[in-house]
Amino acid sequence: MKEKKPRFNIPYGQPSSIPMHALDKELSKQAEIAQTTPVLVDRYGEPWVWIVSHALWLENDGLEAFVQSEHGLVDLRTAIDGLLSDDDPVLDELSAQCASVADARIIVRAWLLQIVYSLPDPKRVRQGLGYNMLWRWFVGYLLRSEPLPEPRAFVQDMNKVSAHSHVVGIVFRCLANSALLQGGSEEFRINHGLLRTLRAQHLDPMGR
Repeated sequence: MKEKKPRFNIPYGQPSSIPMHALDKELSKQAEIAQTTPVLVDRYGEPWVWIVSHALWLENDGLEAFVQSEHGLVDLRTAIDGLLSDDDPVLDELSAQCASVADARIIVRAWLLQIVYSLPDPKRVRQGLGYNMLWRWFVGYLLRSEPLPEPRAFVQDMNKVSAHSHVVGIVFRCLANSALLQGGSEEFRINHGLLRTLRAQHLDPMGR
């Protein structure tokens, strides 16, 4: 018989295990054990549920593990966050209009991904967020388990923010002050044409 290996990736050695019928008697004790080592509860000899401490769950569920400090998206996230913090009232108003109920700052960062990777449409960004954990961290999520917005509403919101003069200005300033605009990273293929066209469309109204 093959040994059943736990699928929970915990850096604290072998997890503890207990049959379900014994859990009621030892719940307090097992909860204490789970503070440092996950406890696997068996049901009819098969793995059923895990008891995991909150701190350990966050450590394994967090997106920070996918972030490499030298990656270009790290500096870009710092740059865009600095600009987003200056436009709180506008972004709060945009958040209230988002069909996906996502914060507008998440949508803006998602649109920035579309620009720097020259993706043809917002659907590609939404698809990427389903499996690319670095992208998910970049747009503003903290945990892998956080649910993503419904795709159609998310794409609708990306189209909305990309047509907003303030958002276009924010993204343009972000890239204008970044080495990415001068081709400092081989990974990115910035869609300069789209960004300049959108900015030109808004220059007149913004000036007035």
